[in-house]
Amino acid sequence: MLKTLYIRNYAIIDEVKLEFDEGFNVITGETGAGKSILLGALGLILGNRADTKVLYNQDQKCIVEATFSKLSKSLKSQLESEDYDIDDDVVIRREINNKGKSRAFINDTPVILTDIKNVASTLVDIHNQFDTLSITTQEYQREIIDAYSGAENKLTNYQKEYDRYIHFKSELKRLYASQSKGQKDQDYLLYQLEELNKIPLDELNKTALEEEYTTLSNSEEIQKILGQLRHELTENELSIESRMIDLNRELSSLSEYSKPLSQLGERMESIIESIQDIERESSSIADTIENDPQRVLELKETLDQIYFLEQKHSIEGIDALIRLRQELEDRTGGTIDLEKQILKTEKLLEESKKELWNKAELLTQQRLSCKDKLQNNIEKSLRDLAIPNAQIQLVIKELPDFEVHGLDYIDLQFSSNKGINPQSIEGTASGGELSRLALSVKSLMAGHSKVPTMIFDEIDSGISGAVALQLSNILNEMSSQHQVICITHSPQVAASQGKHFFIYKKDTSERTITHVSVLDENERVEEIAKMLSTNPPSTAAIANAKELLKAI
Repeated sequence: MLKTLYIRNYAIIDEVKLEFDEGFNVITGETGAGKSILLGALGLILGNRADTKVLYNQDQKCIVEATFSKLSKSLKSQLESEDYDIDDDVVIRREINNKGKSRAFINDTPVILTDIKNVASTLVDIHNQFDTLSITTQEYQREIIDAYSGAENKLTNYQKEYDRYIHFKSELKRLYASQSKGQKDQDYLLYQLEELNKIPLDELNKTALEEEYTTLSNSEEIQKILGQLRHELTENELSIESRMIDLNRELSSLSEYSKPLSQLGERMESIIESIQDIERESSSIADTIENDPQRVLELKETLDQIYFLEQKHSIEGIDALIRLRQELEDRTGGTIDLEKQILKTEKLLEESKKELWNKAELLTQQRLSCKDKLQNNIEKSLRDLAIPNAQIQLVIKELPDFEVHGLDYIDLQFSSNKGINPQSIEGTASGGELSRLALSVKSLMAGHSKVPTMIFDEIDSGISGAVALQLSNILNEMSSQHQVICITHSPQVAASQGKHFFIYKKDTSERTITHVSVLDENERVEEIAKMLSTNPPSTAAIANAKELLKAI
């Protein structure tokens, strides 16, 4: 549930913090006081984009932070698997600076907006007076019946098989296309593969070949310089080694006169040993390098073939050429054995189609199992909301082909008048009827929804009296299963048992600032009385407010 909502420097809000109850929470206030601003701030938590226009003070950043508690086990597992630090709560925070840059966090871990949307969508469901059009869509109507009938698992099973079915259809289409392209492509692929098979790619190391080629190509120069090096170091009568030995002998005679002189002698001996090591190593290197023109030619031909293939296929490296060779082998082998692949895929497609029919039939049966109950319950709810002649018809017909959601065409039809058969909601229901229809469905779905917090924004628009009272009862019933937060202008809804927030504005010498207070019992009476009459409320309005609070 939504535990707290903290807002700083947003629109006309300087700083507010709301702490919500688990059950019913109502928010009232005059038009323009900032109720919709709260929802705008909450929208940032749900992943909506923002700009610098939301900043109350352009010199400070905007912060909106929501704390959610009593997380479901599935959400905790999901967050832990994604390496978030999870205790008992989830804190989602948005920050917007005066340059329009936005940052988002989940439990202080930086995230992108998609991450916030994925998490927040499992925590909060917002319904407002402009949200009613969604009930006219096929997708939403299908979600209603699937949730109400408990068909989600069957839908998941169907969609897994549907993915296999689509895969086999696509694969068969590709195979047919390959077959129709004919032998020309086959010959070209085989030619490319033959080029790659001319050299033993699996046995080659390009870097080692290049190093060997460079060395052997310059073997004469290397041998010449190494020979000069050995001659000057040790082989010459006046070699560096012999001269260093003579100098060291003379230096050794002085070692007894001074410790530093003795240390110089040790260093001279080390130098002589290094000269001897260099001579031995140069001899060893010279022994390994032969002037082999035939080997140089072989290396050049191999490297030229590698360079040619790399340039031709716009790739680099032996590994890339090996992968290309494997791909060509698969494709040519596939083309050679194309008819067998087509027959095999046709068989797999037919088997998948039969299995898909079975799963689609199970899904349809599950949907049909709740048809009458759902129709009757929506009609009953609409009668309570002052549409006494409401008729609901849930039409489920077979589609001409499989779709991702099954084989069912679903149409929720409605009529508000006797003698008029139900028709598709879109174009049939008025704005007020759509609102009540959406609310009826939402209340019925509450027991099937896993989203813990439901927010209603002015869904009481255009209703009053007994209908508003029934709306209040519906919302109260929903709050026994979910946390409900309701922004309302209706005194009947505002009188519901729960926590009452009052939004109001105050003017300073410089600007207007929104404030939020939690009303006690006496303040609630006065606020509801104002909603029933005028400000200040009459004595009769106060009495009516007290009666209303007792009645709900």
